[in-house]
Amino acid sequence: MEEQNFSRVARNRQKSNRILNILIGVVFVLIVITAASIFTGGDDRAADRGNEAGTEQTGGGSGPDGGKALADEGGEDSDAAGDDKSEDGETAAEEKDSGADKGGDEPQESDQPGKVIRTPSESGVVDETIVDTSWKPIGTKQSGEHVSVYEKGHIDWQEKVKAMSYATGIPESDMIVWYVKNGGGPQKSIGTVSTGDKSEKYNVHLEWVDGEGWMPVRLDKLNKLEGAY
Repeated sequence: MEEQNFSRVARNRQKSNRILNILIGVVFVLIVITAASIFTGGDDRAADRGNEAGTEQTGGGSGPDGGKALADEGGEDSDAAGDDKSEDGETAAEEKDSGADKGGDEPQESDQPGKVIRTPSESGVVDETIVDTSWKPIGTKQSGEHVSVYEKGHIDWQEKVKAMSYATGIPESDMIVWYVKNGGGPQKSIGTVSTGDKSEKYNVHLEWVDGEGWMPVRLDKLNKLEGAY
């Protein structure tokens, strides 16, 4: 009986020892896994820190002391140099244009549109002679070969009156036509006109331009009508 009890106790003790050994083994495995994870995580964090440090260092190359800043400064210098060249080129162009204007003052002035040339006259009837370089032919409704006509009411007469109104600035409704005559050639005429109150009096010299009509070429400002025609 005692032997059976001893035998049972021994089996229980062996069973307990096996369980204890298993538990010890499990604990050991857990310790190993934990230690491995700790070391592995430490290495990863160290690597991450190294990568971050490397990134910061690489970024530092484009900072104030890096190559990018120097390139930007060089670009500004290049832009400034380019601006200087551009300004120099514009200055030279302006000087060239100015020189060209100075060199061509006389011909440009004589052909300048709207230039009014007034010349005092020594004639007893004419105070001054006026030429306006902006005068143009007034246009015409006539076609074919032109023949100057001095018949009141004729289309050619009407266009002469229109040209004289254009040259003097006197409206046709307020203009008195005193006389119209040949101006020294088949396509030239001279008309004597005045305002209705005779405060303005002119001899208007006209020339015919084929296809374009009568054109004023000269205006004599009169001080009286007697002897003007």
